[in-house]
Amino acid sequence: MVESVEHPLVDSVGDGYVVSYSAASVVQASEGRTSLIAESARAGLRVVFLTPSSSRLTFGMMQLLGATRSKWVARDASGALTDGLAGRPLAEVQDVLNPAVARDTAPAEANAVTSADAPDAAQRSWLHLTVSVHLQAREETRVGGALAFLADRVANAAPTGWGVHEPAGLVWDRDNLNRYVRARMPRESRVHVAGHGGLATSALMRVTRSARGLVEETKLLVALADDDAAAQRSISAVPGVFADLAATESVLLGSAFVLRGAADLAVSSRLGAPPLPVAMVLGPRAVRDLGLEPAEAEERFGAIRAGRPRIPSIVLPFTREGSGSWQQYLDVAGSFDPADVARAFVNGSKREVARAS
Repeated sequence: MVESVEHPLVDSVGDGYVVSYSAASVVQASEGRTSLIAESARAGLRVVFLTPSSSRLTFGMMQLLGATRSKWVARDASGALTDGLAGRPLAEVQDVLNPAVARDTAPAEANAVTSADAPDAAQRSWLHLTVSVHLQAREETRVGGALAFLADRVANAAPTGWGVHEPAGLVWDRDNLNRYVRARMPRESRVHVAGHGGLATSALMRVTRSARGLVEETKLLVALADDDAAAQRSISAVPGVFADLAATESVLLGSAFVLRGAADLAVSSRLGAPPLPVAMVLGPRAVRDLGLEPAEAEERFGAIRAGRPRIPSIVLPFTREGSGSWQQYLDVAGSFDPADVARAFVNGSKREVARAS
């Protein structure tokens, strides 16, 4: 007997999964989709969201899929199916749950670009920033500071709304957000954040308990100006923004990448150009785990020393060519023992959480 859940957004069921179809042009992490994923998880089921190939997903929805192992399948007018997250062709919808399965596709078909799939001339550079900070367990501690700082400095914008699903309809108020997070402790809190200002922004904030306080992770996506020179100035400014953040927050880890996408920040199922690394910020613990000497990092990699002088953070810029650079990233990564890198970058951001478990 095939298991299922009683939910209005379930359109079909399979062995270990349910399918939810939407014809919306932009698919959000709505209350209904969020509850479908939660109820399915309790029943031991995964969710596959099926859409036309013309549909796009919000940044918040993409993050929700990644956090819950849910999948996206795009179906074109001919009925051909594509893994919306990985871009691989599929024979059946359920094949998206098996990463080893892909539909046999002739090279000419796989590489064909139709007018409908051609790159959108309105596309522009995106900045994707991910930063984790540690907050002490004090009565006056308030979450959301790192997000507000990054939105202001990178996008000349301010958070305007927040919520546990999209659209983020609650008026941005850090006191109210703080009360919500406190009431849920020790459970994790995830909130979507909308912003308004000079550039379009979308963000997700995740707060978890630690042994000595909170770990606050911010993911911020920014659509940069369509003027290439202005976009390059924003990209080149990121290392300095990370340095200033490390002077005011207890940074654990952070990274920034540049991508290409639509001005409204919705994500297409069509694979685009790969992201380029822009900068990385390493908090004092990551610096220690890597055995990184600040003076040597400054000389070899053009690193920026930030934070407290005795236990500094380090910002590593990858903007030598005025944009992101994989070569600069690889020059840095190749200078360290892989075990040290794993300890700093895989475990480092989770260290405080692990201590509390």
